[in-house]
Amino acid sequence: MFANILVPLDGSDLAEEALPYAAAIAGPLGSTLHLLMVVPAPEGRSGGAFKLAASFLSSLQLPRSEDDLDMAHHPIYKESEMASQEAEAKRLLMPAAERLEAQGLKVAVGVAFGRPAGGILEYAEDNGIGLIVMCTHGEGGPEPYAYGPTADRVARRAACPVMLIRPEEVSRVLPGAHPQRRGEDHHA
Repeated sequence: MFANILVPLDGSDLAEEALPYAAAIAGPLGSTLHLLMVVPAPEGRSGGAFKLAASFLSSLQLPRSEDDLDMAHHPIYKESEMASQEAEAKRLLMPAAERLEAQGLKVAVGVAFGRPAGGILEYAEDNGIGLIVMCTHGEGGPEPYAYGPTADRVARRAACPVMLIRPEEVSRVLPGAHPQRRGEDHHA
C-alpha cells in the first residue's frame, strides 16, 4: 500500500521524532523510507553559456568570508553552490539513514531545492510517495500554534495521506496538548 514513505527532515532533533513512526510503518510493509531535506536554492542564474565554465570552476575552492564574492549571485557559481549544498544536506541525512538501515529498512536520501513545502510536495509527486510522515514542528521550534506553516501547507496540498507527529518537546510547551495516558500516575 505504501511502497514509498517520505520523511522530510530539516536537521533538527524535533523533525527526527517522526522517524520511529515512519519506521514502524515501513518495516512490516517493506516500504522504502525516503529521507528528504529541502534547502533554499541559491539566487542568481545559470544557463548554457555558463555550464562549461561552471564545471571547470566547481573544483576551485574560494575562501568564504565577508570579503568574498557572494557566490550564489554569480551566474558561474550557482551550479557549484547547489552541488555543495546538496552534498552538505546528504551529509546531514546520512546518520539517520544509517540508523534506519541498521534496523533492516530500505532507505533513500534525497535533496530538493526551493521552499520547504513546495520541495516536499514536488519530491512526493516525482517519487511515487504513498505516505508523508512529518513532525508538526522542526527547525522553527515549539511555537504557540497547533503546527508549523510547512506542515500545514503539506497537509493541505499533498496528493497522498500525511501523518503529522507532534514532538514531545512541543507537547510539553502547548497547554492541554498532552492528554493523560491510562495507567500513568500524575499525583504530586
